[in-house]
Order: sequence, then C-alpha cells, then structure tokens
Amino acid sequence: MSQSPHRAAAAMLSGHAPLLHSAWDSRRINLLSLLAILPPLAAAVYLRGAEYCWVVGLAVTVALGWQTLFALVRRAVPGWEGLISALAFALLVPEQTALWQQALALSFGVVMGEQVFGGRGWSFVNPVVVALAFLLFSFPSLELQPSGVWLAAASLPGALLLLVSGLISWRVLAGIIVGLVAFELMLDSASEWQELITGTMVFGMVFLACDPFSAAASNSGRWIYGFLTGALAIVFGQGGGEPGSVYQLAFALLVGSVFAPLIDRAVVALNIRRRRLRDG
Repeated sequence: MSQSPHRAAAAMLSGHAPLLHSAWDSRRINLLSLLAILPPLAAAVYLRGAEYCWVVGLAVTVALGWQTLFALVRRAVPGWEGLISALAFALLVPEQTALWQQALALSFGVVMGEQVFGGRGWSFVNPVVVALAFLLFSFPSLELQPSGVWLAAASLPGALLLLVSGLISWRVLAGIIVGLVAFELMLDSASEWQELITGTMVFGMVFLACDPFSAAASNSGRWIYGFLTGALAIVFGQGGGEPGSVYQLAFALLVGSVFAPLIDRAVVALNIRRRRLRDG
C-alpha cells in the first residue's frame, strides 16, 4: 500500500528513504513544493523589480550554504530542501530590511530552527518562522506592512496543487479560518476582514502553517493546531503590528508549532483511552 506523503516525507528525511516503496520521495516532494511557490515568486520579481533578485539570491545562498555545510560535517549528501525555505523567507521578509539583517535572521532560522536538530524532518519548527521571529525580536523598528492582494492571488495555484497532491492538509487551513473567525468575533477586533486576509497571511497559511513537519500530524490534531494558530494570530494582532502582517503570522505559527507535538500526543492518548473503554 502506498504511504501518505506526510508519512513518506517523515520516513525519507529520517534516513529511511531507501526502504520506501512509494511514489513520494524527496525529489517529488521538493519539486511539487518548488512548483507551488514559483507563482508568488514570479509575481514578487515582476512587481518589485530587479533589485528584489538580490534578496532572493542572498536567501538562497544563505539557506543552501548552511545546509551544505551541515551535510558535509555529517558526511551526508547535501540536499536542496533549503531552497523552499529561502524563497518563502524572501517573500515574507519586510521590504525595507537590510540585506545583512536578512542574512543574520535566516542564518539563525536555518541553524537553530532546523540543522541543530538534524535537518529537515527532525525539527519541530519551520526555519522560516524561526527566522522571521528572530528578525522581529532583534529589529523591532522594522515597518511591518502586510503584502498586497497580489501575493494572496499568486498563492492560490500553489495551494491547490499542494492540496490535490496531499502535501498539505485541508484540516489545518479550515482550522485556521475557524480560529480567525471565532477570536475575531470574541475579541471584537477593530480589524476588517479585508485587512486580515492579506497576501502575507494567505501565503503563510499555505506554505508555513501547513508544513507537515511543524504542524500536527493527526487529523483531530490538525483541527486543533489550525484553530490555535488562527486564534493566536488575532491575539497577537492586539499587541502590535499592522493587521495581517508578518508580526501576527510569525509569532502565531511559532507558538502553534511548539504545541503541535503536545497536541498530537494528547490526541493519541485520548484515542487509546477511548478504545480501551470501548473494548473493555
């Protein structure tokens, strides 16, 4: 029986790829992820001009550089999973951020959020989320304007591709939307819906929140994780930053991913208890 892409990816990146009898291998996963992120990247290059290529080039160099260095130290074959992280970071980093600040933040995210745990598939947080949180903590004076509707529109083809292929879970997306709506109504936030559903939020929901390595893995857990992330986005929006900005996104995802393993553990424990009670 063919494995799900989430299980195949986890096994692949934990050193069991040669044993997989599945169409889901590292090349296919990386290729689909790259194809999904190309439309928003192309839109960003078109709208921001040639200077934006420096941002993309720097991010790719930093992410792949650290990944290659750690692979050589571990005597492993260097991969190119870091390319996806680099492009996602380049699309979300505030436009006025200096290049040296971007390099420092992404280095921290890749090293401390991913490579120190053993690389992609071993860590429990997304390196892009760690990089953005580090950037916002270290340089609080950055202007945090959310990306325009163009990024949201450009993210939709990739979202559809990832959903149809099964690389991301619709339950996480649905949980985030429910969390956003519930806490928006409960806290009576002053933000309008058109201010919350920005390109930054939509892109982050698809490419960061649904990351199978940092999100919850159980079906029930995905609902809870998504709800928690959406709720935290509203809560953090009360404390600073523009509505729908990377400020809300980064810290909501950081806290959500920290709790994701605990959520899965609780779901599994409850399922075991329910079966024991049912079977006597």
